[in-house]
Amino acid sequence: MIIITQERWHTNQLPQLDSLLTAALTEAVVRPDAVMVLLPLGESAWEALQSEADLLAALGRLAKQHGVFLAGAAPMIASHSERAQTVGFLLGPEGETALRCAKISPDYLDGFSDSACELGKQANLPVAETPLGRVGMLVNEDIFFSHYARVLVYEGAELILNPSREKRDYMFESRQRSRATRAYESSAYVAVATPRQIDKRGFIANIPTASAMYCFDDEHFDRAEHDESFLVPQYDINRLRRKRSGVFFNEPVFLRTGVYAQGIKRLAGQQSTEPLPTTRAGWIQEAQRRIREQATANARALPANSLDEYQAVLVQGEFRVIQQTSPDPASILQKNLDEAIGLAARNAADPNIKLVCFSEFFMTGSGGAGSRTPATLERIAVTYPGPELDRLSEFAVEKGVYVAGSSFEKDPKFPGRVFNSAFILNDSGDLIHRYRKIHCADIWGVLPDTTPGSVFSEYVDTYGYDYLFPVANTPLGRLATMVCFDHTVPETARMLTQLGAEVIIHCTSDPHGAGRRPWEECRMTRAFDNSAYILAPRPGGEYFDPEAAHPGTFLRGYTRIINFDGRLQGEADTSGKVGFNVQVDLTALRRHRANTAANMLIWDDPRAYAHIYDKGFGLPNDIWAGDPADNPYVGFKQMLKVLERYYADGIYVPAKVKTYNELADEKTHMDGEFVSM
Repeated sequence: MIIITQERWHTNQLPQLDSLLTAALTEAVVRPDAVMVLLPLGESAWEALQSEADLLAALGRLAKQHGVFLAGAAPMIASHSERAQTVGFLLGPEGETALRCAKISPDYLDGFSDSACELGKQANLPVAETPLGRVGMLVNEDIFFSHYARVLVYEGAELILNPSREKRDYMFESRQRSRATRAYESSAYVAVATPRQIDKRGFIANIPTASAMYCFDDEHFDRAEHDESFLVPQYDINRLRRKRSGVFFNEPVFLRTGVYAQGIKRLAGQQSTEPLPTTRAGWIQEAQRRIREQATANARALPANSLDEYQAVLVQGEFRVIQQTSPDPASILQKNLDEAIGLAARNAADPNIKLVCFSEFFMTGSGGAGSRTPATLERIAVTYPGPELDRLSEFAVEKGVYVAGSSFEKDPKFPGRVFNSAFILNDSGDLIHRYRKIHCADIWGVLPDTTPGSVFSEYVDTYGYDYLFPVANTPLGRLATMVCFDHTVPETARMLTQLGAEVIIHCTSDPHGAGRRPWEECRMTRAFDNSAYILAPRPGGEYFDPEAAHPGTFLRGYTRIINFDGRLQGEADTSGKVGFNVQVDLTALRRHRANTAANMLIWDDPRAYAHIYDKGFGLPNDIWAGDPADNPYVGFKQMLKVLERYYADGIYVPAKVKTYNELADEKTHMDGEFVSM
């Protein structure tokens, strides 16, 4: 049983914490075998901080007295550095320290403080084995850095605790969404505790709460709604373990950390080696320095004729799927292309429109039904350049616009293979950007396209590592692309923005169904995490039979633009054909990035997590380096191998098969779990 409290607590007022724990335990109608109480970020008297040894010993006595696991974080004089630092803890029911972790990022959300942090050091994020599962912790702002959650998951964490403090600003909802997305990306639970009040120089101020238990499927969560003292969420560690045993959307399994390792190590080597500040004034100065450095590099990369703002049209079309048995694929492709251009043409006639974005598969459809092979995909794939891009180039020149989109693509340097690629043409019709989808349904053996990770060594030898994450410096800002469920993997967007991207065109064909919500949450979180626009054109329908009179219902539109703060600017809230105009304000984006409470990019130091990515977790590189016709992913073979390795290495834990009596007993314990006070 987990009890999340929203009551403030102070390191110098532990008798009140004793009373709080007594009250919290009244939530347990029937006392289960293990209870964890998660405290929000605690308060301390900065002029008289307690030592870590003394404070954890005192808190341990309280944990033992009440027979609970006690978790939280607070400022203290850290034993490892002898400086003021925020340290997270999990104390066991015998008073022992089960987990200790220091905060990695500075206190940027609170306007900084006189404290040190672990920025720039290899992350030390231990995981504690408990009856409630394997527990890790990310303190306050650390939860907003997806790579730290990756470290914890690959160390075996199933439940990530986040003792925090919140404030009401324009990013409040985006921060809550980011925490929920961490759970989905990590196939883990994320438990958040924030206080409902805080002492501001003697004045007890009410602040917004964000306490919640987020579930790995992003469909089930329990969130505090008001100023209740306690939240007792539903929590089922066996349900998580059953989820992790599957191969679908189990991100820690299908992610290829080896694709990112080289780039992360390079970025780590570019970090400053200057000592970090330990005072509030020093942190403010350091934040301003990093923002100036980022802005200067950005300005240097852009051409002199850059625009401050412009409009784009996101084209939500309806394509005809070219089936494997279609007798004339070229004619269907041409019809799709003509209809897409025709739909865009009216909007593009507006002189304010500078960018036209098409969805994934807008020319070809998704490859048809049945057992697809590289040979069947080759029938519908295009070349860059080629006649199809020539037609789009003519449109770009005619309308004076940049054009982006996505399709299956053949590359003569990789015969027998087909990539799922995105492109950008400039207003002179030149191909200035090509991106190959990093994550695709190839991993399940259901779509036989080639992703760069499958042929990684040959791919990097042929094109160089930078070809994986290209960014185009244009008068419309620094543009990048992603394709479909690339956006559910946070490392992809972060690599693009670390390399300068300001606007990410997300060519996608999200299916309509129960899984759509977490994908939408991921898309909005990518914008928030990276202070970047996300432009997401999506199909409004598909003719699975090219001769059908009406489109199917698998693709239902909802083309979107997400602002750089993670908030929705607008969406085409319907299926069907839509030319959807959106506003891209680069001045506002750059002003947002100058906000030290908003720009997380400046605090992303890959030295903290490079060691994890270098270990090659998830799917290995070069799995399909052999015969292009011999698909090694069929039957989930590679995913199952990774799962087997995770269980053998103890990263994942098998679900326990429970008896009827155990299930009945568990239900008794859960009867009061939705009660709040």
